Amino acid sequence: MEHSELIEILDAADMVLVGMGEDFEGKEALEQNEDYLKVCGEIADAGMEWIMPYVNRYFSEKNEKLQMALQALKKLLDKRNYFVVSVCMNGMAAETGILPERMTEPCGSYTKLQCASGCEGSILPVETMFLKEIEKCIRGEKEWRMLETPVCEQCQSPMVFNSLYAEHYAEEGYKAGWERYTKWLQGTLGKKLCVLELGAGLMFAGILRFRFEKIVALNQKAGIVRIHRSLYQMPNEISGRGKSISQNAVDFMAETAKL
Repeated sequence: MEHSELIEILDAADMVLVGMGEDFEGKEALEQNEDYLKVCGEIADAGMEWIMPYVNRYFSEKNEKLQMALQALKKLLDKRNYFVVSVCMNGMAAETGILPERMTEPCGSYTKLQCASGCEGSILPVETMFLKEIEKCIRGEKEWRMLETPVCEQCQSPMVFNSLYAEHYAEEGYKAGWERYTKWLQGTLGKKLCVLELGAGLMFAGILRFRFEKIVALNQKAGIVRIHRSLYQMPNEISGRGKSISQNAVDFMAETAKL
């Protein structure tokens, strides 16, 4: 499928549902970065894996292809009735200007903190100064074990990023966004819906792939564009209303930016 055809499909739709999959974590590029791998080893030794969402964000900032892909997606969605479901935890989609009320991140990100023990009602926004301290650790200016974290007011446990990297992930952090998503989804029945699934593998298939297939199956006016290097196939029930592209979704979207 040509990039121009994707634009035509979007233009013909009343509503657009986007699923941002694992491709947008930029892991392929990260795993070729020796500095990143060194920091990952230090974090593992310190037992601080919860900090990975921001570490991934920090090292992905220089990934020009990923930045281009995100900007291309933002441009495609402008002036459309859209909703984005992202399983990425690097928080980069929100930074492109995608409206926060039109997006949900069910796996969390680095933008919120929660009690490490999972205390209810402990969700707080992250402060810039805390992120700056993390950056010092990344650059080797400070030891990871010396990083001072905020403390939960209820139980005095350390606060960690509200994401799946947390040992006791507090799902209340994304609850409001998910409720907005389900409400928006109710309005898609009987409408020309384009489901754009970008780089979604099997890790979060219950959030994106399988759920999206069901959405398309229920709405006879819906169609799906599935972009993935290897898992691009369609189930028989919706194959007649789907377009498959065998390519890394970030690569495809970055090429779209050139149009």
